[in-house]
Amino acid sequence: MSERRILNARSIKTPDWEIDDSVTGLHPDAHRIDFSSRHSHKPTKPMYDLIVNDILTVLLPTHRTSLNVKFIVLTIVLVYVIYVGAEWLDNVWKNSSQYSLARTFASIILHGSALAWTIYYFQVTELIWNSVRHNQPTWWMDPTVAAVNRLPMHTTSLRLFANEENARRAACLVELATRETKIQEAQTPNVWKLDDLQWTLELHVTVQFALDAVKDKNKHLNPRPVKIPGNWMLQGFYDKPIYTNIKYPFPCRPPLVPLLNPTGRYCVTLGTLPLDWEQAIFQQHASVTLMLHGIESAAYVYLNDGFIGFTKDSRLPAEFDLTPIIQPSNNVLEIVVVRWSDGSYVEDQDHWWMAGIHRSVELILRPRLASIMDYQVQADANGRLTCRVECRENVDVESTDNLSSSPDIKRKLLVSLYDDAQTTAMGAEWVKGKCVFQSEELVVSGNVVTFSSVVNNIQLWTAETPHLYTMTIQLLVDGKVTQVESCRIGFRSGSIENGQYLVNGVAITVCGINRHEHDPDTGKVVSLESMKRDIMLLKQNNFNAVRTSHYPNHPCFYRLCDFYGLYVCDEANIETHGLKPMGRLAHDPGWESMFVSRVVRMVQRDRNHACIMFWSLGNEAGRGRNLQKARDIVKRLDQSRPVCYESGGEFYWGAGNTELTDLVCNMYPDVPLTIELATRNDEDRPVVLCEYSHAMGNSSGNLHLYWEAFWDPAIPRLQGGYIWDMVDQGLRKTSRAGVEYFGYGGDFGDTCNDLQFCCNGLFSPDRNPHPAVAEAKFLMQPVDFAPDCAYEMGAVKVMVNGRQEAQLRFRVTNRYSFLDLSHLVWSWYLKFDGSLTTLHAGTFNILNGNSANIRLDAALRRIRLIQGQLYFLHIRGALKSSCSWADAGHVVVSHQFKVDFAALTPAIKADVSLNSLTEHLAISNNGECWVIKRVAPGRTNTPLARVEQKSGRLCFLSHHGLNILADDLTINTTRASTDNDKGGFTITPGLNASNFFGWLRGYDNFSYATRWKCCGLDQAAPPVTKCRTSFVSDSGDKQTIETSTKFDILSADSKKLLFNAETTYSFQSDGAVQVSCEVSPRAAVKWLSSLPRIGINLQLNASLYHIQYFGRGPDENYPDRKSGSELGVYETSPANMGYLQYVYPVENGSRSDCEWIAFRRDDGTGLCICTDGPTFSCSALLHSATELENATHTCDLAERKDGYHTIHVNLDHKLMGVGGDTSWYPVVYEQFRVKPSQDYKFRFWLLPLEPNDNPAMLTRRFRKIGNPPRADSSTRGFYFN
Repeated sequence: MSERRILNARSIKTPDWEIDDSVTGLHPDAHRIDFSSRHSHKPTKPMYDLIVNDILTVLLPTHRTSLNVKFIVLTIVLVYVIYVGAEWLDNVWKNSSQYSLARTFASIILHGSALAWTIYYFQVTELIWNSVRHNQPTWWMDPTVAAVNRLPMHTTSLRLFANEENARRAACLVELATRETKIQEAQTPNVWKLDDLQWTLELHVTVQFALDAVKDKNKHLNPRPVKIPGNWMLQGFYDKPIYTNIKYPFPCRPPLVPLLNPTGRYCVTLGTLPLDWEQAIFQQHASVTLMLHGIESAAYVYLNDGFIGFTKDSRLPAEFDLTPIIQPSNNVLEIVVVRWSDGSYVEDQDHWWMAGIHRSVELILRPRLASIMDYQVQADANGRLTCRVECRENVDVESTDNLSSSPDIKRKLLVSLYDDAQTTAMGAEWVKGKCVFQSEELVVSGNVVTFSSVVNNIQLWTAETPHLYTMTIQLLVDGKVTQVESCRIGFRSGSIENGQYLVNGVAITVCGINRHEHDPDTGKVVSLESMKRDIMLLKQNNFNAVRTSHYPNHPCFYRLCDFYGLYVCDEANIETHGLKPMGRLAHDPGWESMFVSRVVRMVQRDRNHACIMFWSLGNEAGRGRNLQKARDIVKRLDQSRPVCYESGGEFYWGAGNTELTDLVCNMYPDVPLTIELATRNDEDRPVVLCEYSHAMGNSSGNLHLYWEAFWDPAIPRLQGGYIWDMVDQGLRKTSRAGVEYFGYGGDFGDTCNDLQFCCNGLFSPDRNPHPAVAEAKFLMQPVDFAPDCAYEMGAVKVMVNGRQEAQLRFRVTNRYSFLDLSHLVWSWYLKFDGSLTTLHAGTFNILNGNSANIRLDAALRRIRLIQGQLYFLHIRGALKSSCSWADAGHVVVSHQFKVDFAALTPAIKADVSLNSLTEHLAISNNGECWVIKRVAPGRTNTPLARVEQKSGRLCFLSHHGLNILADDLTINTTRASTDNDKGGFTITPGLNASNFFGWLRGYDNFSYATRWKCCGLDQAAPPVTKCRTSFVSDSGDKQTIETSTKFDILSADSKKLLFNAETTYSFQSDGAVQVSCEVSPRAAVKWLSSLPRIGINLQLNASLYHIQYFGRGPDENYPDRKSGSELGVYETSPANMGYLQYVYPVENGSRSDCEWIAFRRDDGTGLCICTDGPTFSCSALLHSATELENATHTCDLAERKDGYHTIHVNLDHKLMGVGGDTSWYPVVYEQFRVKPSQDYKFRFWLLPLEPNDNPAMLTRRFRKIGNPPRADSSTRGFYFN
């Protein structure tokens, strides 16, 4: 039997994706997108990528049948070269005394080249000839064969229920119903999940060894138990996971793959079939199929030693007929999974290369009279329900031949629609609804039945209002129900009008994110709970869309998106990023099946889901005839959705606007280019960025600039985009010291890798949100507030005790496309800069949906206005009641406004005095340091500070007898590099190649980190200082002593001059110290586009770990990523202020727009730092910047606790932003750079703190900003900033 099936297999290689020319989709009344772009009818210019690919198709064919041609052609070329070379030698050297030696030498080279090519040829084709000798076709290296014996694709919700009740109940579950479904009412007797059986795995080193082991039991290895689904490299087998972004982890010679190719032979004994199955199969002639929901990357299937079939495509199901071979008992199923195949060339998708059976395996019993093979449903916004049901030929009940048909059997279909309520995501709870529609019985006269009707009074589906109905399809044979199918559907329509994409006739903004399927412990195996958690995280943080980058996801993910409400861009499993040019295979006719099958079968599987808005042809695969054919077939299969595709139009990247796409969907344009794309007069398509804001490590800068454009009503065609991406793709590991951390490329023995480039998500591998999530949530929030009253200098003005009411008026913009604001409850609270506590709070309502008044009368009766205080109004919009993705009270909208109070009566003046002036200062010299002491009558003189004479550094600062400094205070001009800092061209410092490359490519193409290291700003080897002059001065009243030091800042290695600097310490008799700094960049750094930072670094005593500050928080923020961080007083500690959850340690923990920061001991005493100029950025961490720079994993940083380790404090006058448009090109915008072309002057105050001191009050004495109050003649009162 095995021999017969193998031989016959060649005749069953007809592509399972081809559709009949008569197939034009659904009923003519179904909704269709009438939009046709002016760019869709012919290839867009420039077309040099297509021209080059046409040439390469002839010169370098990339399918197996061309190998002999390539060998013959190149052999002829070599022979010709040998001949011409010999003739040339004869003409040139025939009279030379060295003629004989030269001729011999040249002959050896030429003949050696011919021999080398011959050896190479036989090496790369060895697999093919071995397979021919072993009578085993090498389908895993033949792109013309997408599958063998694979059955046509159908919707995965095809479950063959026996009655409608079970079908309705199962439709409201997320998991696909089987015999093992825990909820008995949702079980189907005809699907048997095999995951929990006793599977074993043998891992062979080549494909041929594994295939031979199927035929020859003597070649079996020692099988080991294995978990299904799973990736074998994460289950203790010798093979390893590999991460690459672009490059292939094997020699790039499509379609060939390495001879050493890990191949797993999975084996499971099915035992005795269920009794009802045995009777159906062997008495009623039912059929049995095997469903593999996901294998990577190719697989051979055998049952009882008989060949069943072959498949490729790692992310879509493959179904095979087992009926001819299955037995009543002792069935042995073997699945040979090949790691590397020609399919790997189109799966180069910037994620982990793994292998194995990573989704469920099922056996499906199809009773003889169960004739529904597939169905397509479309529910439009106008209430039209259209259904297309494919049935197999009529079957004769009495015949013993399973293929016999009988025209006398009467088959009818009954379509019903129920308003069932799925009250939980997993479907554990549901409520039966009424039947809102039922069709007449539809006579099945052929293989296809098409039905269309209008359902009245329906609720529409959107991401904001994801209302679903349950549809059932009953097949009746001679009046008896023989098969029932069901699914959840949503009524909605998509269209493109006037350059905008509309859902149900309304324009939407895509608040989207890209999402890989990834689990830190199980790799590509993602559980239902993990999918649910991902979607809830997205909804809770104001995302409304997801792109399944870069392959179709697990089928249950779409069921969850239907339920929760997410717009999905469903992407085909295609990417050839590692090929140059990328479109080489997309244009090669030999790869047509490989490309087209992946797109078409994705549509056939997923088209019934309401959540899917766009079909994507793949990612970064160039353009060509194969993708054009795929697009044409998709347009016939589903005319209700646009097709998008970014790649093509260029050699190495995509133009985003070729003839293949209905949307302009560029990736990673900067903000000016994004706006240009949406305002071009020659473009008529919506603009949705398929990827933007690369969230690698400490990133996501500039995000607010994108969203200013996305929300701008003057740019209607610009409709949002998908952030890259959701989750860091780290894999959990444990260090030798027992510390758990996340590994990335290269951590698993994978020598070909792209390091931590897989860690570019907004969430950590275990789904903890990175600080940038708060920024994204704020910018995408669906309600905006703008002051509708006096608003000056960034503050809302409020009259106090005046002739007007004390209230604030706001204009409210509802950015929801379909919801009003009745589901939110609105509140406000008032805080000021001197305390953590709330001064007053209240609630308010949105009036007419577009305005709000907040009355502060009651608040002002309870509080006292204090001179110089800053007041802030916080607005919150929270869920009024619990919903599917969040509990009641979850904050959806947050805004903050600074408030200026105009008072008719003078405000209370703050008492900000320090100690009395009875003390004075004295200075002495101990030979190494200047010692400054505080002197008071009747009290022992106490040292206040010590300043080193040679360096001029402050090395000692005392408060209550404790030196609060753990090391010298220094000027700081470096930082631990972020991933974005390292993005760009890299050269090795010291090779003096920078001038050449800078001339060739421009200095702006080099990474910031490379440029910093070239000039000596290397955090791994920080700059050093060289003192030039140092002196001390004393005021006449002995209340102030100043030390001033001028010094040079030099590179650590070459000692070249980087900066001239001067630091002046002004010691006050009350214990305060003013630190004044001047920094002047010199020629060695002036060529930089930006300095890392300008500020000071000090290391504080470990006991000062109680931190309070006024600035932006509560989480980390940076100059170009702070919109979502509110101003206020926050309490933290060094352990919490730092952020060590980035998989690759980088610069972290900064807080922007700070006015002061206080460090206290347990007894309340401590140090307060403020500036008397503009606000500053600050961080206080338990690890130094050098430690962060040298660490490559979180486990490299020793675990440290508050109170036991030195506190590393950075006080930044200027700090460069983190960037984020991309991570491979330096893209910090000019307004967020630290310019090396100017000098910098700044001052900080170091103030002693007593237990009862309020830092906000204390620092007002020293700040110039916001003090004193300004008189206003119109109110005869004061404005307080």
